[in-house]
Amino acid sequence: MGKYRKKSGFFLAEGVRCVEQILANGRVAIHELIIQKGWDLNQMSAQNDQPIYELEAADFELVSDTDNPQGIIAVCKIPEEISVHELSQKKGIILATDAIQDPGNLGTIIRTAAWFGVAGILLGTGTVDLFHPKVVRSTAGATGVLPYMTGNLDGHLQSLEKEHWKTYLLDAGDNSKNLGDISPSKKSILVVGNEGNGIDSNLFASTRQAVQISGKNSNVESLNAAIATSIVLHYFS
Repeated sequence: MGKYRKKSGFFLAEGVRCVEQILANGRVAIHELIIQKGWDLNQMSAQNDQPIYELEAADFELVSDTDNPQGIIAVCKIPEEISVHELSQKKGIILATDAIQDPGNLGTIIRTAAWFGVAGILLGTGTVDLFHPKVVRSTAGATGVLPYMTGNLDGHLQSLEKEHWKTYLLDAGDNSKNLGDISPSKKSILVVGNEGNGIDSNLFASTRQAVQISGKNSNVESLNAAIATSIVLHYFS
C-alpha cells in the first residue's frame, strides 16, 4: 500500500469524523469522495464540492481498511514536505519521532501535536508512514495540518541546531533531567523514541538534553509513547 501511495501521490481518509475534519481544516486537497450505496451525505456537517462516487456495499468493503466501514472515504492529495530551511525559520516546538512503529501511536502523537500547535513534525527513518490508513484515522482529521519532513533524523537535527534550536530527548536514562527542572528553549525540538527500544543511541550528544517524566516507575516499566509525548508537549507549551 505504501508504495502505491507514493507512486500516486494520494492517501485515503476514512470515516465521518476524519473526513469532516479534513474538509473543515482545508489544508489537504480532497480529490474525490467515495461513499457506500445508500449512504446519506446529509450526515456530513462540512460542505464539499468534490466529485462523489458511489460503490455497492461489497465493493466499498474492498476499498475500506476497517472491519466496520462508516460509509465514506476521501481520496486526498499527499501534501508536499517542508524544507529544513523553512522549518528552521519557525519557532516554538518541533516534534521528532525516532522509529515510532505503531500507527495508532503515531496518529495520536500527530493529533496531540496539532492540539498544542507545534511548528512541525520530523519523521525519522523507521517511523510508520504518516499517511498509513490507521495513522490517518488516529489523527481524527489532523493529518496535513502540520508541516512535516521525513528522512535521517540526526542530519535534520544538526541542521536545525545550527539555527539555534535546542534538542530534548525523551529518555529515562541516568543522565536525564526531570521534566519539571527543564526551562524549554523558545526553539525546542522534542525527540520521541521507538516504543520498545527508545531513542537510538546515536542521537545522544553533549549538546542535547535528555528529559524524563518522574513517576512511580516501580509499578510499570514505562509510559506509552503517545501519552509521554502529550505530557511533555503540555509542559513545553
